[in-house]
Amino acid sequence: MSGLYSFFERPYPSANGVLLHGPAPVLVDPGFGSDVGDLMKWLLANGVQPEGLTLVVNTHYHSDHVGGNHALQTAYGVNIAAHVADAELINRRDPTACAAEWLRQPVESYTVNQPLRDGDCIDTGAGVWRVLHTPGHTVGHISLFQRETGVLIAGDTAHSNDVGWLNPFIEGDNSLAQSIESLKRLSALNARVAFSGHGSTIADPAKAIASGLRRLERWVTDPEGAAWHAAKRILAYALMIEGGIPRNSLDAYLADAPWAGDFARTPFGMTSDQFAKTLLDSMLASGSIAWREDRLIASSPHTPTVPTWPRSAVVPSRW
Repeated sequence: MSGLYSFFERPYPSANGVLLHGPAPVLVDPGFGSDVGDLMKWLLANGVQPEGLTLVVNTHYHSDHVGGNHALQTAYGVNIAAHVADAELINRRDPTACAAEWLRQPVESYTVNQPLRDGDCIDTGAGVWRVLHTPGHTVGHISLFQRETGVLIAGDTAHSNDVGWLNPFIEGDNSLAQSIESLKRLSALNARVAFSGHGSTIADPAKAIASGLRRLERWVTDPEGAAWHAAKRILAYALMIEGGIPRNSLDAYLADAPWAGDFARTPFGMTSDQFAKTLLDSMLASGSIAWREDRLIASSPHTPTVPTWPRSAVVPSRW
């Protein structure tokens, strides 16, 4: 914690959060919906009542970042801010909003009250944070930068040892090119410290961004590499929010998941069965997933979702 911000490093299925301190406190990314109880405790421990937040800012609209919006907005009347590209999709309840239906990830309803654009400023009364439009991971992805202190809130543009996965099916064929340009823009900031959506504090942003750029640039000539990277992360996350998937339900899950069908066809040209077998074999061999009592689970540390949590039925088109 500093005088300007507190960093909330969170396990999956939630993304990290950052509380921007000041007379008008702002929360960046409230995490996954089933983890909202932990979020409330953390806010109180940092001296902020939920109703005292002047704004919640979403770096982008994926469920691990925006799931807490519903509770904060409906119970406490907190306004939500997001890039205008996200705001337009969410506020008209577009079926592609949050990529929730494509990913089969639940997101409870919310409304974006404050559309943001590149160059806008978030003023907490103690510091001014500039909005940077950094598309690629999603079209509406934003980062925040505090110039005086050199603090960067990077969202899912890059992590300490990874980059945000790419979704050309929802976010466009230019998602890779946009990601490269976004990381180049962040590199030029010469940030002193960065907080990404997942993982610990990035003490050397220049090194992390340079590593991310090298990976993205390799994918220019290796689209299959980008596709496997995305598919593995999507499946691991699905296992986390589903509490694992029974062996006898796994084939049906993958056959019905829009993301799996799209990746099977492009760029691999595989049948759904071929894609599923190759994906599972690779992830089992790496240890990122494992069988436990005839149930496929994610191996990475994560907080189990509560049994009553709605899993695949809550999507923007049904809000």
